[in-house]
Amino acid sequence: MNKALENQLTGLLGPDSVSTLDIERRQYAHDMAPVPKIFGLFFKTMPDAIVRPNSSQQVQQLVKFTAANGIPLIPRGRSTTMMGGSYPVWGGISVDMTARKGIISLDEANRTVKVGSGIIWDNVLRYLEKRGLTLYCYPTSAPSATVGGWLGNGGVGLGKGGLGIGSPAYGYAADTVVDLGVVLPSGEYIESVAASQYKVQDFIGSDGVLAIYDTVTLKVRPLPARQEPFSFNFNEIVRLCWAVKESASLKPFFLLIEDEGMLGFKKKAGLHVPPAKNLVTVVLEGEGASLDSDIQELRKIMITHGGQELSREIAEEEWAGRYYAMRHKSAGPNLLGGEFSAPIDQLTEVVRRVNELAENKNITIGIHGTLGVNEMLFMPQVLSDERKKFRYLTMMSLVKDLNDMSIDLGGVPYGAGLFNAFYAKEIHGERFDELVQLKKELDPRKVMNPGKAIHCMTRFKIALPKFAYGLGMFGLGLFVKYGK
Repeated sequence: MNKALENQLTGLLGPDSVSTLDIERRQYAHDMAPVPKIFGLFFKTMPDAIVRPNSSQQVQQLVKFTAANGIPLIPRGRSTTMMGGSYPVWGGISVDMTARKGIISLDEANRTVKVGSGIIWDNVLRYLEKRGLTLYCYPTSAPSATVGGWLGNGGVGLGKGGLGIGSPAYGYAADTVVDLGVVLPSGEYIESVAASQYKVQDFIGSDGVLAIYDTVTLKVRPLPARQEPFSFNFNEIVRLCWAVKESASLKPFFLLIEDEGMLGFKKKAGLHVPPAKNLVTVVLEGEGASLDSDIQELRKIMITHGGQELSREIAEEEWAGRYYAMRHKSAGPNLLGGEFSAPIDQLTEVVRRVNELAENKNITIGIHGTLGVNEMLFMPQVLSDERKKFRYLTMMSLVKDLNDMSIDLGGVPYGAGLFNAFYAKEIHGERFDELVQLKKELDPRKVMNPGKAIHCMTRFKIALPKFAYGLGMFGLGLFVKYGK
């Protein structure tokens, strides 16, 4: 970045809100997954600068400035995903929104809370719980993910967004959002999207390519009278699948499955693991006779299919650990994996195919899955080591294998970002054309998180064709079984 541009940014935002230090820019050149060096041939993932606006006015001034100069902007929260959606592909300016982190207002009468987009989900939950309230839905990464970051993630498509804790009972991320305050790529500030010509759902699940979220208004509800966790061991994974498919009709607040491979990773990492071969944890909430009836039905379903109920202490411990789906990373010392959805009635087939893939590749794939609205969200994982560069690179071919499998079974890859942009039409479905049109209308200069979500575009501004991606991943996949 030239010094003149750095000085202009400092003049706009102040010296404490701008950084061009190399060591800091490197931290913003990746997300939770390491980026192989070879990617530098195709993408400029290192930002030229990092800015941290701390007011709506600063965000608007920044966007107006960069729009006038054609400089790419990459909105970023805590970057808790692995799909490449929160770092540059053409360079530009990373916009760290974590300074926009306050509770703006609570409307108890209408049961909404308005927050800065950079606030951590867990901080919102704690604030509400002190007042006898809670959220309908929030991510499993709540202790680290920002509100804006998760709502921007492509999830299962535009207008739906993510699946999280509470989704089986209350819906997709978009179903919990009442309003947004956004800055468009032109620099125009829309204080209330709900009162504008656009719809809130036009922005949820857009992977940050349409606007920067400044404020978010969420629905809230009273804390449930009771919240009851249960854990069950299944010696046969197929029987676990049968039980989960049947119990989904109870619309639990939360349901998590972990297979033998995933529990094995936890043991290898030295973590406490309950006495189970395959584990399912379910949380029901409510009150009175209605909740008691659901509990009775859950136990009946689980036991009928061969489940063995574990102690209340174990169930509470598993519920408390719901946020830490990758805490066994140290056993790798890295993790690679996919994230995709599939219809709940395909659960048994997903497990069969993942295990078949692992056997064919001579690797262990741990299965982690959570119940969504009408689907399961899977996060299959493989222990890896980025220090073994070629082996690490070849293992990335598994993402394509898993994505293709999800589509074949009626699901979609979870979130587009950079690496899943080849599947954007499948992810967004009938709303893909709307997303493309909104991008053209709102961002004609292609400055807002460019090169992602809709297509995978290189640093040379050439979109990679899907067949090239498939050919490359196929070639890498040939080495997985025999790579060292």
